[in-house]
Amino acid sequence: MVEVVRFIGKNIVEENARLAEKLRRLYNEAGVKVFEFLGGPGSGKTSVIERLVERMLRDYRPDEIGYIGGDIATTLDTERIARYGVRHVQINTGGTCHLEVPHVEAAIRALGGAEALRRLKVLIIENVGNLICPFNFPLGAHARVLVADVAEGEDKFVKHPLSTRASDVIVINKVDIAGAVDVDVEKLVRDARSLNPRAPIVLVSARTGQGIEELYRVLMELAGSGG
Repeated sequence: MVEVVRFIGKNIVEENARLAEKLRRLYNEAGVKVFEFLGGPGSGKTSVIERLVERMLRDYRPDEIGYIGGDIATTLDTERIARYGVRHVQINTGGTCHLEVPHVEAAIRALGGAEALRRLKVLIIENVGNLICPFNFPLGAHARVLVADVAEGEDKFVKHPLSTRASDVIVINKVDIAGAVDVDVEKLVRDARSLNPRAPIVLVSARTGQGIEELYRVLMELAGSGG
């Protein structure tokens, strides 16, 4: 029985990976840049996205930006992003701790399908708040962005090495309060770099806007190179 469960689980992950490649081809055919944001509850994913959308609106019209909000319940985060006038849809998993490709496919249909996707320039996917499960289920994005915050402690990256290694961009958020919570940001950077030497690391404060311009530049460069 145990072996059967492991075999099924492996197949689910492998099947999702195959479907994620199909989604990536759909994004590329539509000409839309897709960024997936991942991180634990309270890390500030939505706040970072809000700041990022504000920056994007200097280059894109609201209807050229899309947002898919993933959560177990409520529409609270999506309501925050919807205030900017961008195309948006909420996916409530009802208990599943991560988004999977069928969730995103359903969200794209809700946005208007492939035709609507072609009218977008940027699509942001905010995954369910979780530092473990979502990283095993890619969604075809051009860049997967890990958001961690200083209040989570200096050991966040070493406690979650697989998630850190699987990220294309690492955001350390709330750096403006590092002193107040007695966290060494340089140690966080060293730990992240030792686990993932390829990913850009961006120090951000969603509250003050610090680092948002750099994050925007990094994401656009990654999307331009195909992720």
